[in-house]
Amino acid sequence: MSSNILAVLYSDGLAADRLLADIAYRLRDDGLSVAGLVQLNTFVRDRTKCDMAVEELYSRTVFQLSEDRGPAAKGCRLDHTRLIEAAGLFDEALKEEIDLVVLNKFGKIEAEGGGLRDALARAVALEVPLIVGVPYRNLDQWRHFAGGLADECDVSAPNILRWLAARGFATDLRNNEHAASDNLRP
Repeated sequence: MSSNILAVLYSDGLAADRLLADIAYRLRDDGLSVAGLVQLNTFVRDRTKCDMAVEELYSRTVFQLSEDRGPAAKGCRLDHTRLIEAAGLFDEALKEEIDLVVLNKFGKIEAEGGGLRDALARAVALEVPLIVGVPYRNLDQWRHFAGGLADECDVSAPNILRWLAARGFATDLRNNEHAASDNLRP
């Protein structure tokens, strides 16, 4: 692996969300300047889908992204306005001195050319190490977007921690590699 960008590939979004958030929080708690968005999922009884929120890591601001459209609603529950607000705050964070960027997802909206795609491109241009979650269903679009400039790994704490360690991060995390993966099983 030799890139400053790591695409964490996954099919289980909940596990990927938890792993990326856990690693980002640990690095931030260790004093690194971390920007980006991680997804926080809240399970609600009698619903088939969880409620989604994202935290912008640099400001520690949480945005509720799920719209409650009732139990019979189908389709996307994403509040696009809140996502735009979160993207704007993330964009502001990129003006600061950042050690690492973590983005939970190159999702459907990014794959279609919108969402956080512009902010993601700005983060890449800053040459700050970047970790981004990529669902397998969006892998072709991600590879087109990244243009061969990203390393890829399956979602696992050891894979991510090795990539971070190769860039001078995660000394403490490497010692807790097994604990991190054990704590993050669904």
